[in-house]
Amino acid sequence: MDAAERSILRRGFAASTMELIAHEAGYSRAAMYRHFPNRRVLLEALVARKTRRHQTEILDRLPAGAGVVELLTEGLVIVATELIHDPLLQTLSEQTDDGSVAHLVAQAAQLDELVALMFDAADDDGDGRLVLRAGVEAGDAGQFLIATALTLLLGVVPGIDDPETARRYVRTFVLPAIVSDPPPPQPVFGS
Repeated sequence: MDAAERSILRRGFAASTMELIAHEAGYSRAAMYRHFPNRRVLLEALVARKTRRHQTEILDRLPAGAGVVELLTEGLVIVATELIHDPLLQTLSEQTDDGSVAHLVAQAAQLDELVALMFDAADDDGDGRLVLRAGVEAGDAGQFLIATALTLLLGVVPGIDDPETARRYVRTFVLPAIVSDPPPPQPVFGS
């Protein structure tokens, strides 16, 4: 995976053949194909690996005792301000129909299940209060968050690449739609 990532960043996905990646990793081409039967599987594995890295970075940035609301907020801020500019994801996104990181992420296997599991595992914020609004199912909240993340990755919200703007957007529009006790909205545009 490291060799594939280095090769793709250096040469691009199209020029990074399975044989070249195997050689750089010190493996045979046959060994490479045992792990990744085709380039599509390799691409999906690289996206999943990068996604897990970003998830870890989000958790590492949160203060001790941070709850699900903070996790959602900072996770979406990172999506809007950093994930979209990730060099590996930008290079891999050239393989999608529209060449966008959003399309690449949308195709990621099991993304909706991972988000829904996060809600199932953390259905309270540590003090017994339900995180999700009454009537909101974990799967529905997960789909909503994925749709929101894809919207942020498409850059359709003006100024969303600024962390404070992204944070205000999430607290004002996203969290009230799904959590039972969202933080108060921040003033918008200095008001």
